[in-house]
Amino acid sequence: MITNLLLNPEPSRMDDSCLFMSKYKLQRAHCPFEVVCIKEIRKITVGEKLRVDKVLSWHSGVVLFFIKGKLYPHSHFSYRPPTQFVATGIK
Repeated sequence: MITNLLLNPEPSRMDDSCLFMSKYKLQRAHCPFEVVCIKEIRKITVGEKLRVDKVLSWHSGVVLFFIKGKLYPHSHFSYRPPTQFVATGIK
């Protein structure tokens, strides 16, 4: 599947960010960002946290994540926005 997409004459884009739609808002994540595997693929197991370095997309709506030097379908991963923990008053 991925090989067919890369050989496809349809223009593609390599981006430094990706838009994610959550329950209440649209959020842009800038590369690198972290995703969690939700569907096992190749040697990546469910629950594994990985860093997305680039996003490859086509006008047809296909999106691939560039992870560890390889391309993976975005549908195998879930974006988890970083939590912001602020500690105050620490001595």
